[in-house]
Amino acid sequence: MLVRRTIEGLALVGWLGGQYLAALILGRAWTRPARAWRRWLDRHGARLLIAYIRRHGALMIKIGQFIAMRPDLLPLTYVDACAPLRDQAPARPFAEIRAALDHIYEGRVDAHFAAIDPEAVAAASFGQVHRARLHDGRAIALKVQYPGLAAVVARDLFLARVSLRLFAIALPGWPFDQVYGEIARTSREEQDYLHEASAADRLREGLKAKGVSVPAVLWEHTREKALAMEYAPGETLAQLDVAALDGVERRRVADAVIDGFLHMLLDEGFFHADPHAGNLLYDRSTTPPRLWLIDFGMTAAISPRESSLYRRFLDRLRAHDTDGMVDVLIELGFVMPGVDRSRLKALARELYDSVAHLTPQALKGSRRQYEVGAKINEFLRRIEGLAFPLHTLLLSRATSLIEGLCMELVPDRNILDLVRPRLAAALPWDARLKRVRDEVVEVWRELRALPDRLISATRERQRLDLTPVVAAILLVGALTLEPGTARTVAIVVAAIGVLLALRRR
Repeated sequence: MLVRRTIEGLALVGWLGGQYLAALILGRAWTRPARAWRRWLDRHGARLLIAYIRRHGALMIKIGQFIAMRPDLLPLTYVDACAPLRDQAPARPFAEIRAALDHIYEGRVDAHFAAIDPEAVAAASFGQVHRARLHDGRAIALKVQYPGLAAVVARDLFLARVSLRLFAIALPGWPFDQVYGEIARTSREEQDYLHEASAADRLREGLKAKGVSVPAVLWEHTREKALAMEYAPGETLAQLDVAALDGVERRRVADAVIDGFLHMLLDEGFFHADPHAGNLLYDRSTTPPRLWLIDFGMTAAISPRESSLYRRFLDRLRAHDTDGMVDVLIELGFVMPGVDRSRLKALARELYDSVAHLTPQALKGSRRQYEVGAKINEFLRRIEGLAFPLHTLLLSRATSLIEGLCMELVPDRNILDLVRPRLAAALPWDARLKRVRDEVVEVWRELRALPDRLISATRERQRLDLTPVVAAILLVGALTLEPGTARTVAIVVAAIGVLLALRRR
């Protein structure tokens, strides 16, 4: 089965990749036939891809879910074909799930659960959820990982590596190794339900304050491959007929999603990286209807410094300052010598002006959609001289999914227009104080270690030039934090670092 899966996957990648490459080459000399060929490829390729995903599932489901949420960047035939995957994957027979449970609980399933509904409530890429009842009568949701998943994911990762290496040939300079690394890391984490349970516990209280509920974890019944949670009623936003909700309610839901994500990014420094419509439940049994966020298997952490920089980026966004946004992006990464900042900023301004006032209704399916997609691709090619933090890929995925969700909830408003009012909320004083404290601790830790690292690196030369040492320390102190108290402390700590360096010498 695994061998067949691999062979089919390689054949699909090779056939589609070769066809699109040939159409691209033909388009440079003969435009009209190339466009007709590309349209046929989009239709035929979408059918082949969704058929492969449905046959084999696992990691492929997540790829399909991402495609379904990007109608602004990807061909609509692929988006429409993958749309059903936003909610759930095909469920497996209960006999297979029961056998997995017997193995997980070492033959003592009945000691943990009074009853388990054989019909799955939902099915995802790595497991499926069944409603169950504890011996005290409480209804819970029991998420069970598919047996043999590790071997299947290993093959999918092999296919992903091959595919990304092919892409690297066509798009030199893109960080495909980093893409693969993040796919591999998150795939490992998602196979550990203890990691998911811990992530849910970490984010529950903060999200509750933003109008988003997270089911409670029942730790006494949770294992590495089985997760027992409070039962969250309702239907997913993918199942929900969003158009039936009035405009005020749709905007309320969109605002809650945006507020929750901004809280995770800016205040917690830890975010849910898979917020697609199938992971958000709309519960009509309460007034107002309750919004649940589930499935915390794919998450990412960011440092206090990075969180501060993202807040600065969003401040620049609120001020329509594209040059400032590019400056923050550069500060988040490491600038390579070949980067032309002025050209990068000019392209960012052009891209921002193209999308800043477009509504999803005006963009979807129009010629402008493809023009915007081309400009985004050009921008990404131009930033090949930047090495971004590892979490950037997951952050891009999460923001893309939220943008796609908001496009459906509020199709007459631009995503930037939705985000800006949410940025005006002031950070509570205790959260602000905690952020400053975390930033200072992080800077002190880095600066305390810097003199030793610099001295060790130059010891072979028998001489240490203090000028670059002092410059490097002061630069770290200046660039690490926003202007304010934390930056002042950083400069003081930097001076201490210089004295330590002189003393050690």
